[in-house]
Amino acid sequence: MRQLTAIAAEKDAGRQVKYFVRGDMGVSFGQFAALKRQDGLRVNGVPVHADHRLRPGDAVTVRLVDGAGGKSVAPEDMPVDVVWEDEDLLIIDKPAPLACQCSPKQPERTLENRLAFRYRERPGFVFRPLNRLDRGTSGLMAAAMNAHAAQHLQRQLHTDQFVREYLAVVEGRMTGAGVIDAPIAKEPAATVRRIVDPVNGQRAVTHYRVLASGDARSLVRLRLETGRTHQIRVHLAHLGHPIVGDFLYGTENPRLPGRFALHSTYIRLVHPVTGEVVERQSPLPEGLMTDADILGATVTVTMDRPLGSRHPNHPDMIYPVNYGFIRGLPAPDGEDQDAYVLGPKAPLEALTGRVAAIVRRGDDAEDKWVVCPEGYSPDAASIMEQIRFQEQYFDSIVIMPGR
Repeated sequence: MRQLTAIAAEKDAGRQVKYFVRGDMGVSFGQFAALKRQDGLRVNGVPVHADHRLRPGDAVTVRLVDGAGGKSVAPEDMPVDVVWEDEDLLIIDKPAPLACQCSPKQPERTLENRLAFRYRERPGFVFRPLNRLDRGTSGLMAAAMNAHAAQHLQRQLHTDQFVREYLAVVEGRMTGAGVIDAPIAKEPAATVRRIVDPVNGQRAVTHYRVLASGDARSLVRLRLETGRTHQIRVHLAHLGHPIVGDFLYGTENPRLPGRFALHSTYIRLVHPVTGEVVERQSPLPEGLMTDADILGATVTVTMDRPLGSRHPNHPDMIYPVNYGFIRGLPAPDGEDQDAYVLGPKAPLEALTGRVAAIVRRGDDAEDKWVVCPEGYSPDAASIMEQIRFQEQYFDSIVIMPGR
């Protein structure tokens, strides 16, 4: 049971409580009908009828009761990485390979089975995923903890309120940034495979930005505007850069059994009850990092701002690290790739070192590489500390090498 309470304001004087509950409190018509049947509508603790008129300061309480689940799910005592949990919202970092929901063909060994065990003491628990991930995709996914939250979260799908970003390691050298606007349809005579079909397909839009390119593979960040089945996998294959290990749209990789190099790295949404913005991030799993042949590559950085120099736009800020450009490797804007050089204790004109990490600008406009001399391997906290003069511009470390 989920109980919600709201206080009537001056503007609500004389307003019937049914309009307040269905409008200001966001309770659906069906849920409100159930409230009346279950004596779940109260004002100042006293049961009232739907046409009760409010006074300013009245405390309106509704008790929402979820119905029992529509199917029986066998609980399985297996770990679940929960990164956000309250009465209304659940955000999980799903491993791969792991199916999201059980089915007649697979009644066991799914995320739903694991959650059934985790919430076995919660009467009528139902797994209500907002964004589903393929069995072979890892990372963040959100779920509603009750029908009321599900209704509000569903409204956010495919809007600017609900943001999903992915990291993918793809085959081939891919550069730049752009938008893939290519309709997707089910392939004739296929069971699960999808194709780009301009005639029969449904509109599908994916925004992409290449973070780094190696000789054989590239690391790409993607943001979904629509949510078609296999959308990212189909779109990248359509560009000629299938995801590493994608056995359906590319080539299976024995180093990635049952999965491929796609990870849900970032999620942002509006909480269905409190209205606060909730965002979580998840780095690329270590098992996929070794397939991004950018990390560990040897590059030369030409310094633009040496250690101890002042920031050109913020004279009060002094660079605690060497900062420059990797010539010949274009950033998404077409210019040379920006890089921080960590480890040296003196100003440098140039350094040849190893790519150790990629950091992301908080405004989503720019990524910078972290280059270190051989033998120096800073962790995420150390990197953020060394570039602290600009840390207000950073919201995450996109990818770190395995340690």
